[in-house]
Amino acid sequence: MKNSKRLNIKNMIYQHILNNSKEYILVTLIFIVGIFSGVMFINNAQETQISEITTYLNKFVDTLKNTEQLNNMQLLKSTIFGNIVIAITLWFFGTTVIRNTSSFWSYII
Repeated sequence: MKNSKRLNIKNMIYQHILNNSKEYILVTLIFIVGIFSGVMFINNAQETQISEITTYLNKFVDTLKNTEQLNNMQLLKSTIFGNIVIAITLWFFGTTVIRNTSSFWSYII
């Protein structure tokens, strides 16, 4: 019984990957380009920028080490709130730039 369920799930995942192979290739390429551009940024950064990045990362790690216990619920709430603010901002600016221009021009003419 378990073996047939696992085989069915594996088959479904395999079919999903085959059906959406273009999207998986695109996301993988974007990921690789992001890593490459990050490496190029660090290699071409000046000494002051490298020291600022190192200081920022060290402070972040020290903060995690010194925190006795993370309040998971507070962390979840602040993350969701931050993401909602970003989503609403993107939605607002997206709706102000992109509009149905055919109805706009038919109203004007």
